Amino acid sequence: MPRRSAYYSLFVLTIVVAFTSIDRQILSLMIDPVKREFAISDTQAALLLGAAFSLPYAFIGFPLARYADRGNRRNLIAGCIAFWSLATTACGVAQSYAHLLLARFGIGAGESGFGPATWSVIADSLPREKVAWGTSILSIGAMLGS
Repeated sequence: MPRRSAYYSLFVLTIVVAFTSIDRQILSLMIDPVKREFAISDTQAALLLGAAFSLPYAFIGFPLARYADRGNRRNLIAGCIAFWSLATTACGVAQSYAHLLLARFGIGAGESGFGPATWSVIADSLPREKVAWGTSILSIGAMLGS
């Protein structure tokens, strides 16, 4: 990959990483209004904030990471972004706790394939001596999102 393309990819993926961070954390900022709207308990709120995202992220991440090693990473990244964006939209229009819970599952599932494919793209596209720098830039994206 030409150097200019590699840095452009790093820039775009860093912006996307910032949005993944925002997407993960936005519900925690809105949990009190969500609890009131859906009349849910603290336990149900904790499930929305934790397990509903983390479990799909962990379990679906393994096969998606394997695909990132063997398949088309660009398409995987695009598919994951599209999927979790739809799931985020579903969170915004959820009419019940169950719908919101399923949408959070979708966010976790969608984001789980983005990370491995992104790290792999950066490692393959940057010169070996710049890979650590590139991955640190990606980490800055997560901090910016937070």
